[in-house]
Amino acid sequence: MTVPTTPLVITATPTLFTADESLDLPAIRAHLGWLKEKGVDALFPAGTSGEFPSLTDDERIQILDIALEVFPADSVYIHVGAATARQAEGLVRRAVEHGATRMAAITPFFQPAPEQQVVEYYTRLVDAAEGADVFAYLFEARTTTVSNPGILPHLIEAGVAGVKLSGEPDASVLGYLDAAPDGFTVFSGNDISFGWLIKNGGHGIISGVSSAYPEPFVGLRDALIAADDEAIDDWQAKVQEAVAVVRAGSLTHLKSGIASRGFDASPVRTAVASPSADDVAAIEALGARYNGA
Repeated sequence: MTVPTTPLVITATPTLFTADESLDLPAIRAHLGWLKEKGVDALFPAGTSGEFPSLTDDERIQILDIALEVFPADSVYIHVGAATARQAEGLVRRAVEHGATRMAAITPFFQPAPEQQVVEYYTRLVDAAEGADVFAYLFEARTTTVSNPGILPHLIEAGVAGVKLSGEPDASVLGYLDAAPDGFTVFSGNDISFGWLIKNGGHGIISGVSSAYPEPFVGLRDALIAADDEAIDDWQAKVQEAVAVVRAGSLTHLKSGIASRGFDASPVRTAVASPSADDVAAIEALGARYNGA
């Protein structure tokens, strides 16, 4: 097995709040520093796992500032997507002013956007980015905006540096990998398919689950680089275990997982169900196991 590129573990970070749902800036800083110590390669702040629809533009920039304090600029993929190009352009310009060099933007959402309007959206964001890399974040299940590999030539022409794919089965991701030219980056948000993605030419996982349990993802990355099949199988099983424990990245489960690693409990702003008592017990047990490793 030959790994075609150095695989990246990019952690999609939940936004940590105080009890009154204000940004918990010290906790965010501590959590990002902990992730760096654990060996993740980069951050994806203020995205879906970060509850971006609940954040103000100012809060997203505050989160960016902290991320840039902890990680180098080329290891921070700040999410700047919005329902409208106008809002996203404003976020892009502010992110660049604050030192961002890489950013991702989800497609327009709520109203399903036709392909031409999607391409126009990214063209505007690339123009606003003034040379910073812009990645298209394609997540049909959450946005209602349909995308397919046929959009890649248009995104490339618009200057987009790569794509993040979420909510897509491996067969669909493979279509994007086959359509992507050399030099075009393909990331996936499907935590459980990290190994498969890299073996098929992808570049890295953007993983919410690694925000609570970075160890199996970092271990799998290193095993892939070493081409150690036995270690790959072992770490893959541990990735699957972590994904199952947090219900594939449920926000409340992720935050319970982060709390199990020694951080204060954080509420969520969005209307999602709390984990059951059995789920919390499993989350805490896995956290305790990694804490004691």
